[in-house]
Amino acid sequence: MPPEIIEAIAPLIALVGVGTFTLLGLRMYFGFKARRLEIEAGRTTGSADESIETLRDEVYRLRTDVGDLQERVDFAERLLTRGKED
Repeated sequence: MPPEIIEAIAPLIALVGVGTFTLLGLRMYFGFKARRLEIEAGRTTGSADESIETLRDEVYRLRTDVGDLQERVDFAERLLTRGKED
């Protein structure tokens, strides 16, 4: 790719990356906040085993999200370094 194209799309790639991290952070913050409020209000029902399983599912989902974000960052880095090498 010509360096001009890389220079043109680099801000877009950065914006998408920052936006993704921001949305993921907000999603996590408000999800944890809602869960904490439920616990404080005593509205949670179920056993400890159910809570542990829910947390395991959440950790798995977050690991998947982080893996996807790592792939996007790696792709953006490859695009940017390829432009510098040309």
